[in-house]
Amino acid sequence: MHLPFVTAQFHAPDVHLPGKKELASATEAVRAQLPEPRQALFYGGLAAGVALSLLEWPVALAIGVGTAVIGHDQK
Repeated sequence: MHLPFVTAQFHAPDVHLPGKKELASATEAVRAQLPEPRQALFYGGLAAGVALSLLEWPVALAIGVGTAVIGHDQK
């Protein structure tokens, strides 16, 4: 496209699509960061308690952080 005093150039982006090995590696990295199902259920229960106003959020936060710290020390 040519206009007086203006020139615009459009280029197709260089797109890299990941292969199977890269996707498998990314999947394993994400899985390593996820909590165990029992832990996820516990934290989900805390969140549900806050959402249903059964717990105040500072109390749930203190319970969650305390549990995470204790669990981290035991590993």
